[in-house]
Amino acid sequence: MHRLICLLPALILSLTTFPSTHADVLPFPTKLQWGNIVRKEASVELHVTSLPDNGIIRMPRLNNPWKRIYLKSDSKKKALEFRPEIAEWLITYPRHARTPGVIVVETTGPPRLLIQPFVTQPNREGIYNLPAYHAVTHGELLRFEPQPHKNTVGYWANEEDWCEWQLNVEEPGEYEVHILQGCGKGHGGSEVSINIGKSKLAFIVEDTGHFQNFKPRNLGRIEIMKPGRQSLKVKPISKAKGAVMDVRAIRLLPVGNG
Repeated sequence: MHRLICLLPALILSLTTFPSTHADVLPFPTKLQWGNIVRKEASVELHVTSLPDNGIIRMPRLNNPWKRIYLKSDSKKKALEFRPEIAEWLITYPRHARTPGVIVVETTGPPRLLIQPFVTQPNREGIYNLPAYHAVTHGELLRFEPQPHKNTVGYWANEEDWCEWQLNVEEPGEYEVHILQGCGKGHGGSEVSINIGKSKLAFIVEDTGHFQNFKPRNLGRIEIMKPGRQSLKVKPISKAKGAVMDVRAIRLLPVGNG
């Protein structure tokens, strides 16, 4: 069954990431079944007081990539097992560790819990930076993967899944569409469309040798016809092989500025 999930929430393309845009910091839930979350300047602490039988700590999906996850009591800061789901993150509490205990999730930037789609504003040059962590995903498998080597919209094995970014358009007109796109060896060739209102730009996914080998591409131009809040939608037209692609970021550059 198709389901809709709204995730809880430099002019040159970089192979790492684009500059982040500002997001509203919203209160974190103070009480969960296993304990509570404490927000820090560049991390969150998961204070585990009641360990689930399966040892899995479930936390709300953050609007950030993370740097590392470890037990606060571990001087070596050994990485804990992690798995991203669509609307929450799963962390395995070590069997040998005592409870109560504290798991530290170090984030890139101040940790944010976004409960509404983030609306991106243009920067001073009129450019829209749309990082993976601001994407809203729709479907059964597609999700934001926050691991440092990923930091991407990925797990795109279902060609019915799609994603979108919200932006506040101040200047309608033509924009160049740049993308940081990865695709595993032998999996290229899917056809994908980018839509803003009635405008559409189609492109073929390029094989980059690995899904996390992100390549900057200039896909061409798209016209934004009116001002105000718009949705940039990325939808597969056809899937060539096992997965469509990974997307770390998209940028819109007003024609004449780049």
